[in-house]
Amino acid sequence: MTMDQHMNGYTLKIIGALMTYPTAELQQAASEMAEILKQESWLSGKILKELESFIADIAVQDLLDLQENYVSLFDRTPSLSLHLFEHVHGDSRDRGQALVELDMLYREIGLENISEHTPDFLPLFLEYLSQISLNQARHNLDGAIDVIAVVGERLKKRSSPYAVLFESLKEAASSKPDEKKLAAALKAHDGTPLSQDEMDEAWEEQFAFDNPDVGQSGCPKAQDMLARINEDLPKTEARK
Repeated sequence: MTMDQHMNGYTLKIIGALMTYPTAELQQAASEMAEILKQESWLSGKILKELESFIADIAVQDLLDLQENYVSLFDRTPSLSLHLFEHVHGDSRDRGQALVELDMLYREIGLENISEHTPDFLPLFLEYLSQISLNQARHNLDGAIDVIAVVGERLKKRSSPYAVLFESLKEAASSKPDEKKLAAALKAHDGTPLSQDEMDEAWEEQFAFDNPDVGQSGCPKAQDMLARINEDLPKTEARK
């Protein structure tokens, strides 16, 4: 896919916005977002049509129903978490260290995350990508593509329309996910709803990717993702 290097990165910004908790403001902006996606043409015609349908549904659905579905998917199903490092570290100490390192990168350029989310929240990461060159954005997106792919496949198994957002990111990246890692992660957790006891147990596990070589230096996968982050940082829900 050839991409004009003078285009703005609104496509990733919009995909990130569509991954956030649904609000009336998001619904009101739906038609504008759909039009920008068409104009920027990052993605194939097939994906753009699917995104257009997703956005149209968001605009007309009952807001409370949208919010209930969102919470059921992303807040009550650990294997669908939108916090990237949870899929690498689980709820371990290593995730905390990775978050500290990421937050330090925010602070180095004077940005402070004031949202309720930790710095590894995927919409925040996509906001960052929207601020850099398209080549850099695609390269940095590669650092998270395995996690993005497995969450997307789990959403497909739930027949969730949100899966198209993750398919869009797979298409926008410059490399493909590791199929062996993807298969292993899906075998471990396929994204089905959990009981409360199962949910409590899942939050304590490293539930997406096996990581037998973690030591004091932290998880190699998380370090690789951090290494791809350049000087710019997300501005979503952040302030100077």
